[in-house]
Amino acid sequence: MSIMEVARKKYQAGTYAPGAPAEFLKPFGEQLADLTMSELRQPIDIGKISPQVAQMSPLVQQAMQRTASQAGLGQLTFDPTTGEATGVGTGTGIAAYEPYLQKAEAAAGPTAYQSYMSPYQQEVLDATQQLLNEQRAAGRTALAPAQIEAGAFGQGRGQIAEAEYERQRDVYDTGIMSKLRQEGYLAAQDRAQQDMLNQLRLGAGQSAFESGITQALGATGAGAQQYSQSILDAMRQGNMLGMNYPLERIQAATNIFGGIGAGVPSQFPTAPMTTNPALAATQAFASIYGGLGGGRKE
Repeated sequence: MSIMEVARKKYQAGTYAPGAPAEFLKPFGEQLADLTMSELRQPIDIGKISPQVAQMSPLVQQAMQRTASQAGLGQLTFDPTTGEATGVGTGTGIAAYEPYLQKAEAAAGPTAYQSYMSPYQQEVLDATQQLLNEQRAAGRTALAPAQIEAGAFGQGRGQIAEAEYERQRDVYDTGIMSKLRQEGYLAAQDRAQQDMLNQLRLGAGQSAFESGITQALGATGAGAQQYSQSILDAMRQGNMLGMNYPLERIQAATNIFGGIGAGVPSQFPTAPMTTNPALAATQAFASIYGGLGGGRKE
């Protein structure tokens, strides 16, 4: 006969100690206690269940480096374990867009137009001046016959006419040369102004392009880091499940054991019944019948 059968027989016969749990449940309880202690003695690897942060993505590091270089900083150094930035090297101290601003500032200077003068401007001036000189000489040649015909050659009126001719030529020639110089100056100013605007646009474009690349790298790196983080979180959850699952099974078994134990009385009543249940029922009925007058005689 097995232990369980012996224990059950004792329970049915009421020969076990009063107040003690049912004998046939003891082996199950002892096994449950042994299993519980065995699981509680298992060492816990805190590292496997502790929260972890995924290492910074190399793409995010590249985005940080491009931002630092854009600002004129040097090479960044990163922690080999966490990936976070730990130092900044010495750089040029000049932001990537600053050279464009410097060129724009130079183009806006008061004498900047001189470097934008057309290389052909002086040639045009020289050729025009030569043509004007030739016209002046031709005019002088034509002036002498006219004076002779008028009888004023060599006289005061002739000298006055020559002086008036030279004055008019000076006014005419100066007007033409001034106009050419003014046109060249305005053209140079326009070129300087255009170059200044071009440099500002180039600087803004360079910053915008670099910012776009940096943001794209950062967004891609953040996505990769988030994926790595989800893997670490899943591993931690798996480790937590592996650690708690045996204890959950023990808890379920404990609930079952407790339910069974609660449904089994731990002892029989110590006082035996002294009244026959059938006799007690008959007496109770007779008492009720008598109270209603059923047994009264006229």
